[in-house]
Amino acid sequence: MRVFVEKQQFRQWWLIVILGATVAGLLVSLYSHTNGFTINEVDSSLVFSTIIVAIVIAGFIMLELRTKIDASGITASFHPIAFFKKKYKWSEIEKVYVRKYAPLSEYGGWGVKGLGEAKAYNVSGNYGIQIVTKEKKHFLIGTQQPHDAERILKKYTEKLKH
Repeated sequence: MRVFVEKQQFRQWWLIVILGATVAGLLVSLYSHTNGFTINEVDSSLVFSTIIVAIVIAGFIMLELRTKIDASGITASFHPIAFFKKKYKWSEIEKVYVRKYAPLSEYGGWGVKGLGEAKAYNVSGNYGIQIVTKEKKHFLIGTQQPHDAERILKKYTEKLKH
């Protein structure tokens, strides 16, 4: 049986522009507060903000949505954050299919999204693997490979019906 594996990262042009502008602003601030990067005295708030910005940017660079569909079920996680991991066994799933969706209006954007019964893990684009559990909970996993995901889902769901 085949296994579907997909890894996605936050690499949207507008996000890169925002992060780049933040770095540029921070560098200008550092330059002006240190007399041309010559440090005479340490401004703790500037050091603290530099560290925070570096952590946020490193986080966006490292963050990766990993999706796996195999014989045991469907798994989605934001690596390296172990807390954001969802695993659904085939026995827990009532319905699963690939669909087009509206990230902003349905989930408020990209990332770890949703409140209540409907939740989503997505990075970019507008296609996702929609899971409906037997408890009627909805979970969507964004995908950049909708045709490949659909093909593997069809193989596993057909075997479950028989």
